[in-house]
Amino acid sequence: MTGAAGLVGTELVKVLVARGHRVLGLTPSVEAAESVCRAGATPVMGDLLEAGRWQDEAATEWVFHLPPHSVPTRRVTERQAGAIGRARLTMDANLLDAVAAGTTRRIVYGAHTSWYAAAGSRPITEDELSRPSAWGRSFTPALDRLGGYVLTGLPIITALPGWIYGNASWFRDRVIEPVMAGRRVLHVDRTRPWVSPIHAHDCARALVHLAERGEAGGRYFVVNGEPVRLFDFAEVFARLAKRRLRVYPGPAAATRLVLGPVLADYLGTDAVFSNIRLRGIGFTFRYPTLEQGIHEVVGVLNE
Repeated sequence: MTGAAGLVGTELVKVLVARGHRVLGLTPSVEAAESVCRAGATPVMGDLLEAGRWQDEAATEWVFHLPPHSVPTRRVTERQAGAIGRARLTMDANLLDAVAAGTTRRIVYGAHTSWYAAAGSRPITEDELSRPSAWGRSFTPALDRLGGYVLTGLPIITALPGWIYGNASWFRDRVIEPVMAGRRVLHVDRTRPWVSPIHAHDCARALVHLAERGEAGGRYFVVNGEPVRLFDFAEVFARLAKRRLRVYPGPAAATRLVLGPVLADYLGTDAVFSNIRLRGIGFTFRYPTLEQGIHEVVGVLNE
């Protein structure tokens, strides 16, 4: 597994270990290795951007590819987004070339719905034409090259999660910590955009389900069936945590200046996706609504 120390990676390690699997997690640092160990996996030291001895460990029964930078979490210029997209090409090649001649049964490739389409408020399926955001366009070459690997016979399943939330990553930085500390949360518009969320634990469970039952060469949106407003993440968390929600209503022009055009475009576009294909292969959600998922997050905080 790449990205084993991340929000979804940590949950995925726990799910796999609980099912009796031995998990090897690629880690670039000692700190990440310690996190992977705590979750129950065996760390393999290495960097996706560089070929190395870690590639000898990659030919496992299942491969989960969850490298960083699936979604922007800070101000990103178009040039920086392009550099991140090119880095993803290198990461993909170093991993997929290493397993190409092996006996791996399934490769679950973690992408993101922003790579696929700026969809609008109507849920779309994986069969519709891709219209990626400015951020997503940076990764179009990676998805195009992925199609080439599929044509060579690699058993790749592409998972496209929506807005992943949990007690870490952007949700902790942008929602949990400011709300709990009484600081303001930045929001431009409380009425939009509409987005498709997914709890980190359900996302991890879905990735395992795809490894078990997904169709090689297929693409699957990993999202809840109930879209939410972006503002709802903070509103629901504050209400369930019994904290006052303080909002900084930044003007759109100022927000674009602070966040940059790439991130502002990503955060300002309705993007709603259908999970009918995922449900069609038998997946069920433990947290099918944002309310239920954030209730779990608040419960963890109160333990």
